Amino acid sequence: MKKLFSFLIASILFVSSVFADQSEIKKLVNSKYYDELVKNGSVKIFHKTNEMDLVLLPSSVYKSKINAGRVKKTNKAFLFESLFYLKKADLIKSSNSNDKDLNISDASRIMRSISSMQGITYYSNSKKKDRILYDKAYTISDPSSKTAVPDKNTGSADGKELYCLLNDASFGITRYKLNYSQCEKELYTTFTTTDAFGVGLITGIKPGDLRINILVIDCGDSFLLYLAPDANCIDFPGIDKKIQDSLIARMDSIYKWFIKQF
Repeated sequence: MKKLFSFLIASILFVSSVFADQSEIKKLVNSKYYDELVKNGSVKIFHKTNEMDLVLLPSSVYKSKINAGRVKKTNKAFLFESLFYLKKADLIKSSNSNDKDLNISDASRIMRSISSMQGITYYSNSKKKDRILYDKAYTISDPSSKTAVPDKNTGSADGKELYCLLNDASFGITRYKLNYSQCEKELYTTFTTTDAFGVGLITGIKPGDLRINILVIDCGDSFLLYLAPDANCIDFPGIDKKIQDSLIARMDSIYKWFIKQF
């Protein structure tokens, strides 16, 4: 009888926790996409050029900052949004870590552990197979450097500005400026190109014209992970489509990298 009572209490606490978690998420997410997010674990939208509002962006304390930092569009606009519902229990189960109390500090550490991105894979649409995305990935001291320095991933990330180098399978060496905002329950990260981004000798995106927004919100028993590359691309037949497909594939890689780092 005592065991049954304990089981019932545990079950009630678990159900209450799930409802509280989803109630928190419902307050943060656009109601139009809530059911799909909870049911499937993700929602993804590729925007047409005349539909550039961030419709999947949760009600974050950084929402106004994210909207204020949008890339100005003078050529062909690109915006892809993806929002993920990540249960902490699933992250712990698939992790090799002994940490059972995941919080925003874990996300902060991951988003500054640039060297851990080395060797991650992506699906190449042109070659129809998985490939290594970055065969080199590391933090650098400034936007002109190509020399690795240790990852700076301890303490709070709030207000930090870092730089990194990623040797991309399709686009070669590309350096980024990384900016961080962090509070008790949220982490906002941006990757902004400091090098041109293109195919061969053709520059598809000028320095500063690609900004990858990454937002993590701690909802209690889960995280919300929001990814949104925002770009001003060259309007050149074939090149813009290749860049767009590549950026979408890279967001999938960043998502997979993130969930494996706990």
